[in-house]
Amino acid sequence: MDTRPVVQFFAPPREHFFRPLVHDNRELCAVVLRHLHERVHGANADYAEALTREVVLEVILRTLTDPALRPLAFDEGRAVPAEEERSYAGELLRKLKEHGWLDDYRDPIDLRPTLKLSRAGKAFSETFANLDDSRAKTRQRNMRSARKALAAFLATRDPDELLDAHEFASRVVQDLQDDIEYFRNLIQSLTREALEQKVAWGEFNEFIEKRFAREYAVRLVADSAERHRGQIVETLDAVRALADDLRIQTDANLLQLAPWLEREVQDRSPTLWLADRIESMVEAACGLKLPMLRSEMNNYVRRFTSLLRQALSLDYGAESALGRTMAWLKDRPASAHDLLLDALAERLATSEVRLPGGVLRWTVRDREAAQAEQAPLVVDDKSRLNAALRRAEAEAFAFSDQDVLRGLLPYLANGPVTLAALPVATAADAVRVLHAVGAARSTEGRRLMRARKTADQMHNAFFRADNYELEADAQASQPPPSH
Repeated sequence: MDTRPVVQFFAPPREHFFRPLVHDNRELCAVVLRHLHERVHGANADYAEALTREVVLEVILRTLTDPALRPLAFDEGRAVPAEEERSYAGELLRKLKEHGWLDDYRDPIDLRPTLKLSRAGKAFSETFANLDDSRAKTRQRNMRSARKALAAFLATRDPDELLDAHEFASRVVQDLQDDIEYFRNLIQSLTREALEQKVAWGEFNEFIEKRFAREYAVRLVADSAERHRGQIVETLDAVRALADDLRIQTDANLLQLAPWLEREVQDRSPTLWLADRIESMVEAACGLKLPMLRSEMNNYVRRFTSLLRQALSLDYGAESALGRTMAWLKDRPASAHDLLLDALAERLATSEVRLPGGVLRWTVRDREAAQAEQAPLVVDDKSRLNAALRRAEAEAFAFSDQDVLRGLLPYLANGPVTLAALPVATAADAVRVLHAVGAARSTEGRRLMRARKTADQMHNAFFRADNYELEADAQASQPPPSH
């Protein structure tokens, strides 16, 4: 039995939380809350801009310019002076603060008074934003929001931002799972349509013209989850590298804001626990769910293509030659059937039936074609040398993560080393440096070392890139085995 105390929602300052949404202008208020959420926590939010009173008033005044929403605040057709509009915006702002949607907040950087959406206000305003289907949304908005929330935490040290990043990251896997279920439902619909001897043109056209062009094409290419994973991992490394006093202060604030963390962390630092959880959820989305999404999309397109090919090959429509022949046979007596079939048999008797080569996975070969004679196999010192050279060229730059880690560990024995300090005397050294960060962040590399991005850049005779500091993990057991 759960013995945890019941947390009352409708308690001060949320005693009348939904009161702004029960008046005649409730639709206007809902739009304002949706715009506030997009401005502060949306995919295109500017975290460098604080949510001041003037920003909130600007959002309300811009919403009042909508012809569909303006009659909810003022009499239709009446000229409203700017002072009255600003007075209405100020009154709506006061109601949102009074009933718990907005909280007063003091910026820790310059200590100026600002506003922020409360935890409950952010949750419900996000619901309004998600229900807005007037524009195309990409599922990766939660991935972007997690990345921006982490960046905001590093800039402001606001523990709410770290909790937000954890919440956004927890939704990333579910977003991709929803997409996978969407394609599975489409495949089931295709099967039902095929049983009824139909081709699901409507659903397929809607998918290609609306869903794929606007959402999935961007999601899988320009807005892929892979695009944000590297930046999130780098930001999490910066969170883990916070000074001890800052991390202890953040831990205390997190436990105060989210008491449930105390049961989860088990004597660990809440900040480090949240960082590990965010990284594991992002890795699960990119390494497991994204390939599943691509596979389900490929299954849907392949299934539709197969059904369409069958429908075209069995075209019984009145405009096709086969359809006209069937209609003629149906309207003629049995004696005419025999005459037509005999005529068709005579015409087809001299034909050669072949499947089109483009449909097959192999090409038609002439069995009578003479095969070229192969040169005799000669094994001597020269052929052995050529084979050894070709094998050496193929394996010269074939580095596995284990090889790279084994080559890096000796340089880390005396302390942290930057990429710029690693030797690049040969091309093999350069390739090892180029793959060092990827190997350090691999599953095996995380047990042996840590990679932290520095503020400067490195450049050598082979390439120019961001500089990283590599440090061996004190708890690392032994180097990776060779294969």
